[in-house]
Amino acid sequence: MVETYWKKVEEPYSADEPGEVHPVVRQVLWNKGIRSIDEMKEFLSLKPKKTYDPFMMKGMKEACQSVEKAIDKEQHIVIYGDYDVDGVTSSALLVDFISSFYHNISFYIPDRMEEGYGLNKGALATLINERKMGLLITVDCGITSNEEIKMVREQGIDVIITDHHTPGDILPDGIIINPKQKDCLYPFKDLCGCGIAFKLAQGLQRTLNMNKEGLTRILDLVALATVADVVPLVDENRTLLKYGLRKMSSGERIGLDLLMEELGLKGKKVTPGHIGFVIGPHINAGGRVDHAKKGAQLLLTKDRREAKEIVDHLITCNRERKDVQRYGLERCINEIEENYKDDLFLVVDLPDLHEGVIGIIAGRIKDLYHRPVLVLTNSEEEGTYKGSGRSIDGVDLYEEMNAFSSKFTRFGGHPKACGLSLPEKEIPNLRKKLNMRATEILKEAPSTFKKQIKIHQEIRIHDINEALIEELQLLEPFGMGNEKPYFALKNFEIQPRGKMSMGKEKNHLRLEGGVSGERGVKAIGFQLAEYYFHSLGAPDDVDLAFFPEINEWRGQRTIQLMIEDLKEPRTDLQE
Repeated sequence: MVETYWKKVEEPYSADEPGEVHPVVRQVLWNKGIRSIDEMKEFLSLKPKKTYDPFMMKGMKEACQSVEKAIDKEQHIVIYGDYDVDGVTSSALLVDFISSFYHNISFYIPDRMEEGYGLNKGALATLINERKMGLLITVDCGITSNEEIKMVREQGIDVIITDHHTPGDILPDGIIINPKQKDCLYPFKDLCGCGIAFKLAQGLQRTLNMNKEGLTRILDLVALATVADVVPLVDENRTLLKYGLRKMSSGERIGLDLLMEELGLKGKKVTPGHIGFVIGPHINAGGRVDHAKKGAQLLLTKDRREAKEIVDHLITCNRERKDVQRYGLERCINEIEENYKDDLFLVVDLPDLHEGVIGIIAGRIKDLYHRPVLVLTNSEEEGTYKGSGRSIDGVDLYEEMNAFSSKFTRFGGHPKACGLSLPEKEIPNLRKKLNMRATEILKEAPSTFKKQIKIHQEIRIHDINEALIEELQLLEPFGMGNEKPYFALKNFEIQPRGKMSMGKEKNHLRLEGGVSGERGVKAIGFQLAEYYFHSLGAPDDVDLAFFPEINEWRGQRTIQLMIEDLKEPRTDLQE
C-alpha cells in the first residue's frame, strides 16, 4: 500500500448553534468551509438553487446573437467536440437542444488515433466544403486552436468557442465562452465542458424566449459529464449534478436507459460511482478503441433498435478496452519498477501502447504510487510521442507542464490532467526537469507525496445511529472537491472470532468488535484483507478511519463502518 497518514481537518466551530443540522454534519460542513446556516441548508437541500445567470459569462450575449443570426440565415451549424465523455455529452447536448427548434445542425468528433485532440485543419476543410458549415461551435475544445480557428474565420465563418480548459496567453479569433478567461466575471470557474455548453443552452433559451422544458431534458448529460470529467462537485456543479442524476434515473433518454439496463443499473438510484466506474467508461469506450461518435449517437437516437445496436457495440468496445488497458498497465508498472521506482514524477514512455488508454493507465499509476504521472507512446507521426498526464493534490500539472510547453507540438489541460505531443528526443530532458521540480515540491511540502486521509472528527460508537447516517447521506454526491468525510475510531477491539477475509478472492476484510463499554459493530474494508492479516499481523485492536453506512439485508437494517484505512492503535492525527 501507498504510505498514508491521517490528517485532522476539524476546525473549532465558532458560529451560533444552528439547531437544524446534526452537530456531526454541521462540523463536517464547517470543515469544508461552509459556515452559515443558509449555506449549510443549501448544501444539504434535495432541491438546491445555487446557479448563476448565464449572461454573467463573458461572450454569452454575443454567442447567442451569433446562433440567432445563423438560424435566421438558415446556415448549417456544426458542433465540434472532443472524444471523451465530456466532449461527447457536450456535442449531444447542443445538438439535442438546438435541433428541437432548428433542423440544420450536425456534430463532428475527431478520431482519437488519426486526428488527435482538438480542431484540425483537414476536418475543418471538410466541414466547410462538404457540409457547407455556416457557424462553428466548439465544445470542450478550441481554446488553444488559434491557427485552426483563424483558417475558419478567413472563410467568413463565425466561430463560438466553448471550453473549460485553461486559456493560453494568446486567444483564438472567435466568440469565447470560458469562465477561466482572465476578464470573465462569472463567479464559478470549475464547470466541465458540458456544463459550459449547458450555460449556452440557458442563454439561448432566454434569448429565443423558449420553454424551459428543453433545459430540463438535457440535465442528464450534464450530470454524466460532470462526474466523468472529475470536476469539483461543489457550488453550481453540485446543483446541476443533483438534478441531473434524478433525470438520468427517469429512463427518458432511450440510449442511456438501454445502456443502464444492460449494465444492471435499470431502476436503481444512479450515483457518481455508477457514472465514474460503469456508465462513463462505456460511453468512453467507443472513442478509445473505435470512434467516439458512437457515444454521441447513442445519446441522441430516438430509435430503440439503433440504440440497442450501439449499446452492444460499446459493451464490446469496453471489454476490448479493459484487455488493452490491463496489458498496457502491466508493461508500465514493470517499466517503473525496473527503471523509475525512486522518481517522484513518473514519466513512462513505451512504444506501441494503445493511445486510447494511456490516460486511464496514467490515472491508475497515479493511484498506485500517489505521484504525478505522464504516460507517453509513439504516434503515427515519426519521431513524435503523445502523452497523457494525471496528478495528485499539491502538484498543479498544467502549470508544471506549461513551463516546458515550448517543446510541445500540442498541449492542453488543467491542474489534475493534461494531454500533449512532443518529439521523442525531448522525453529524457522532460523527465529530468519534472523530477527536479518534484524534489523542490517535496522539500516545501513533504506530505504531498503521501496519501492523505482527512479525518473530520474522532467519534464514538454510541454517537453513530441511523439518524446521523441519513443526514450524512445528504452530503452526497461525493467526488472531487466534495470528498467523503472520514471519521476516526480509536482502540477498536476485535472479538476473538470477529476477523475474517471475504469475497471470491478473499481480498476483502470484515471485522466485528467495539470499544470498551460500548455496543459492538461490524466493519468492512474492501481490498484490505492482505494489509490487515499480513502487513499489520492481524492485531486484536486497531484504529479505524471510516465512513458509517446502513446495510440492508433481508429487511434488516444494521449499521456498519466502511473502513478506508486502519492502523496500529494510538494513531497520531497530524494537524
